[in-house]
Amino acid sequence: MQQYPIWHLRHRNAYNSLMDMLLKNRSLTREDISDAPEVLLDPFKMQDMDRAVSRILDARKKGERVVVFGDYDVDGVTSTALLIDFLERVGIDAVALLPDRFRDGYGMKPPGVERALTQGAQLILTADNGISSFEAIDIACEAGVDVVVVDHHHPQERLPAAVAIVNPNRPDCGYAFKGLAAVGVAFKVVQAASTDLMSREERVPYLNSLLDLVALGTVADVAPMVSENRLLTRRGMRVMDKTARPGLRALKEVAGSADKPVNTTAIAFFLGPRINSAGRLGSAELALDLLRSSDEAKAQGLAEALDALNTQRMELQNAGIDEARGQVERGELFRDRILVVPGEDWHLGIIGLIAGRLSEAYARPSAICTGVRKDGTFTGSARSSGGYNISEAIFKCSDLLSEFGGHAAAAGFTLPAKNFETFRDRLIQDANQSLTDEALTLRLEIDAELTPSDISLRSVLLIEALEPFGPLNESPCFMVKGCDIRVVDTVGAGGTHLKMKLEMDKQVIGAIWWRQGDLAKLLSAGKRVDVAFSLVKNAWNGYEKVELEVKDMRPAEG
Repeated sequence: MQQYPIWHLRHRNAYNSLMDMLLKNRSLTREDISDAPEVLLDPFKMQDMDRAVSRILDARKKGERVVVFGDYDVDGVTSTALLIDFLERVGIDAVALLPDRFRDGYGMKPPGVERALTQGAQLILTADNGISSFEAIDIACEAGVDVVVVDHHHPQERLPAAVAIVNPNRPDCGYAFKGLAAVGVAFKVVQAASTDLMSREERVPYLNSLLDLVALGTVADVAPMVSENRLLTRRGMRVMDKTARPGLRALKEVAGSADKPVNTTAIAFFLGPRINSAGRLGSAELALDLLRSSDEAKAQGLAEALDALNTQRMELQNAGIDEARGQVERGELFRDRILVVPGEDWHLGIIGLIAGRLSEAYARPSAICTGVRKDGTFTGSARSSGGYNISEAIFKCSDLLSEFGGHAAAAGFTLPAKNFETFRDRLIQDANQSLTDEALTLRLEIDAELTPSDISLRSVLLIEALEPFGPLNESPCFMVKGCDIRVVDTVGAGGTHLKMKLEMDKQVIGAIWWRQGDLAKLLSAGKRVDVAFSLVKNAWNGYEKVELEVKDMRPAEG
């Protein structure tokens, strides 16, 4: 029954204020969750922002063509859409180019620059890439074309020879908030450049209209949900509720989210995956066309195409996960503290998803490789667990790789197939030396033991003030000890989900545990359990009540 061997209670004592306790657990202050405009920082505090804006203004003055070179994931597509929208709005001749995952791989490479040059590029803006595009930027410079890098990925030991590099994570950048997604950095560029190109009356509503794109990219890229990200996402989700973009309205419709307020769950599990499916299995230009479409009928067709790709993606993903788990179990690969699993034909668009699922299932980092290119190389995607810096670990193997990049939680790489076994051995050796058994033990973070009087709609409303949730501002999880089970049932097709009624301190509360219907046969009325849960509001036929969304459960002590 118990899923997490360790329940870690962050706050062990009594609390006076539920809100203050939750903020303290997250090392946040009330200012950190403020919706005040001053949370937005001055974009010109970002290194090279003045140079980037100056070059954009110069392009407008000279009538130059600007090519925005983006990326194929949600953050890259939304960054590209946002920049193109702005450039066109202020009268700049702009076109977008997106790499093909299979043909080009990640980032701007020499062939990408050649494509930009054939499009007549006189200035290139990167979006969600460029910080490691040394050779490509050198080729652009030799052709007399300036490059402005707009990126958020951590740089290598040197910076490319671009005319401006706008990236809060470059080591010499004094910008106070380092957690912006690429779409957030793109928004800051527009925020800065629009001061010279728009009147205040036009500028403020225009910037607000872009926040649906900012929210979409920020949540999908799993960026930390504090400071500017939290404010931009919170406002952006309200813009998305009434978005003027036909493409987003159509996407919400096919995802079954049209009549519900947009939240981070809707973006992360319904809207984002459909946009990502274009770059995973087809062309990311399909997703970009959707976001930029002004025609309702065309937008509907694009949304339906993305929905179909997403269904195909899920089928490939599930098959790949089953195959990868088979390898892990047959080879007992879980005995090591990192899983490094090769596949001959796994689609490039799903290896990151397989890596993520394996990391969740086995509570350890994973690196998934595929030889699907059939050109003597393996392409890989890695995900972290247990606080292990996966990008740093892969960097230690750079002599074996032809390409690599990423951050602490996720990374991508390419290597000659002949180097794979050495690569795997070195990664395993590093992880086995760096990770402890405790770091790899599944651990549920619980805010506090909740007093029964705080299991109420009032508490749900208070918790909603902390939204949106995400990294560094996680959805609160509580526990109550010694609950009496009163009713056990299942709901959903085939009894997929476990539904219960629990009594605590003489009040009976409904509880739901998703995808745990099989536990119904192990439970019965009268059993006493400790429950870890989130508080949720259940609305039905105009009536609202508080409910527990169970995260874990264990037999009560005594």
